Order: sequence, then C-alpha cells, then structure tokens
Amino acid sequence: MSIALKYTVQAGDSYWQISANINACAGVSASQIETANPGISASGLLVGQTINIPTPSTGAVALRYVVQPGDSYWQIATNINACAGVTAQDIEGANPGVPAASLQVGMVISIPAAAQPQPEPVPAPNIGYWRRTWGACVPPSGATLGLAFSGWADPASALADSAAALSGLEGVKYITLGGGNDNGRFTAQDLDKINAAITGGQFAAYGGIAYDIENGDSGLASAFQGAFALAKANGFLVLVTVSHTAPYGIGDADTLMAAFFQDANIDFLSPQLYTNGDETANDYQITSGTTVTWAQYAKARAAVIPSIVTASLYPDAQQVLANHGVTTQGYVVWNC
Repeated sequence: MSIALKYTVQAGDSYWQISANINACAGVSASQIETANPGISASGLLVGQTINIPTPSTGAVALRYVVQPGDSYWQIATNINACAGVTAQDIEGANPGVPAASLQVGMVISIPAAAQPQPEPVPAPNIGYWRRTWGACVPPSGATLGLAFSGWADPASALADSAAALSGLEGVKYITLGGGNDNGRFTAQDLDKINAAITGGQFAAYGGIAYDIENGDSGLASAFQGAFALAKANGFLVLVTVSHTAPYGIGDADTLMAAFFQDANIDFLSPQLYTNGDETANDYQITSGTTVTWAQYAKARAAVIPSIVTASLYPDAQQVLANHGVTTQGYVVWNC
C-alpha cells in the first residue's frame, strides 16, 4: 500500500465522509485549487494553513485540507488525484490502531493511493523514474533506474527523506542530491559534505548518485568534476540532470555544461523537457541566460536520457533530439 496524502481530520469527518470528499475532488487541477483560495498565491502557501479543495466540475468546495511540508498547489492536486477511487475501508486499513470510532479532529491520518494499473512502457535500453519522497508512485514497467528524489542538496536531509522510498525502488537504486529550489541549491560546502558521505559509506544502500543541478554558486565546475570522479571511484553510477539545456540558476552554466559534456565519469545526462512537471508535451526551450543548445548534447560522452513527464512523450523526444544530432538511450519519467 502506497501512501499518497496526509490528511488532517476535520469536524464531522468519518472514514466514509473523507473518502467521499476526496473522490468528489478527483481530477482537480492546481489552478482550480488556487482559484478556490483567493488571497493565497502559490508562493504564499504555509504549512498548517487550511485550504479549500473544489470539485473540478462545479468549483464547489468538497474538502478542507491542511497544508503539509513540501506541499504546493500542484503537489496537492497530484496527491489527491492519486487517491481517486479510495474507499473508507482502504483508509481505515492504512491507519492501523485508529478505528473509525477513534477519529478525532486534528488527527493526521494517511490516505493511500488507489490501485492503478502500471503504465504501458515505451521500449528503451534505460528506463528511469523520479520517485518523489513525498507522494505516491507507480514505477514504469521494466524500470532500470529508480531515483529517490527529495529536493535536498544536503546529504543528511536527502538520506532522511529518501529512507522510506529506498526499499521500493526498482532497477538500480539512486539517491538524488540537489533540486530546483533553495533546498537543492549547490555550494562548495554541499559538495564537500556529499564527498564525505561517499567516502564515509553513507550511500552504501544505493548503486548510483543523481545530481540535480539547477541552481547554485558559480565556479563549481572543477568541484563537480572531482565529486563525480570520487563517486565513480567508490563504485557508484553517476547521473546528472539539469533544467532544460542547462542549470537555470548558476551564473557560469555554459562553462559547467561544457565540462559535463566532456566528463567521462558521468554515466547519464538527463536534460529536463518540462518546467512544472504537468506538461502534456515536451518543452524544448533553451535555458534562459545561457547559450547551451540541444546540438551540443550530441558531443556528450554520457548517455543522454531525457527526463520527460510521461513515457508516452519519449518517441517525440527521440525524434526532436535526433534532429539536433543527439541519439537518446532511454528516458526518465517525472510522473509515475
């Protein structure tokens, strides 16, 4: 059983009522949730706030939800939709020791993801998936890389948040370091801590290290080169992912990417063909403020396996990148 949502019990709730309210919200989008909460922008969400979740068809409020750590409107919508079809019995089963008669206002309970069929895989030599540590996930069939993603550059935080996902990872298990917000920002000090974790055996349960390099300090090209070499010397596979063609928040991203393209210690290079992660088509924009093009990926020594929202978008990625001279060798899905 996979837990998709942490829900705070409201007045009048029962397991039956909670399941009915969640199912009434099935299909809701992030924008619909934001519209139902005037005065609370996406950047203004605070842990502990109670927000409205509407039904997608009428906009009527069907659920009152208390914001949890790591939440965004998009993440809340994703988690609620993962629970579509959940029953009162499912919820009670996910909360052993909390019978229906014992529910109390303010209690935080687990809502399981409803059983979903595995998505049909698109054949490729390498199939990976980003296993977000805060939500549910159905791995793609035939996965060869399972990447625990917490969004932290700090290794201790990444390890702590990824611990619960570790045993369920399919394929080679990767710990991901870095991310797209301030928690994932890289500094020289972060790389020193990561290197110490490598040599200290803290990543021993994993077979690979994924570096999600999107923002951070300038001047880290040689430090990253040393980190990748150290990881390889200690038996890890190395994957590097960046926002579109290059990191969006690093001043010398062009220099950094030139180094990445030539680095023999990077096994996989995974440019992200999305911005928000809910796109229905691949986004091939050139990262703003950089001059790195898709054609430069043709010179990469690493295998290029783009990160895409869903596996169904891989044939398009293959074709478009091939038009730039890039031969892809698989993909990593964000939505699983």
